Amino acid sequence: MDLAHVAICVSDLDRAMAFYGELGFEETHRFTLDGVENVYLGRGEEADLQLRYDADRTTPIAPSRADVDHVAFTVDDVEGTFETAIDAGGAPVLEPTEIDAAGAFAAFVEDPEGYTLEFYRWL
Repeated sequence: MDLAHVAICVSDLDRAMAFYGELGFEETHRFTLDGVENVYLGRGEEADLQLRYDADRTTPIAPSRADVDHVAFTVDDVEGTFETAIDAGGAPVLEPTEIDAAGAFAAFVEDPEGYTLEFYRWL
């Protein structure tokens, strides 16, 4: 079994696409179903990230680490990806550091919507 994609709701599709575009994601395909725009972003052969935008949504999008702690991405350059994400509008959560218990070098950033992203490489 392989992970196909992770879907997140966004309040500003253009802002989300610009942010993830700065991280090297490109649109792979899109469709609209029941008024919700679904845009898939990918990085080569890796799993997709699905952005779901509903212009008629009346409730705020409120990502909570109590419900979805983070979405993790493997990267070759943790520090560089961390800086790119900050420059693209993300907010630092944890600067690049070794996490010995996990055997990883990782950094955490909050995206413009409030989702926490982890960028890591194995030690």
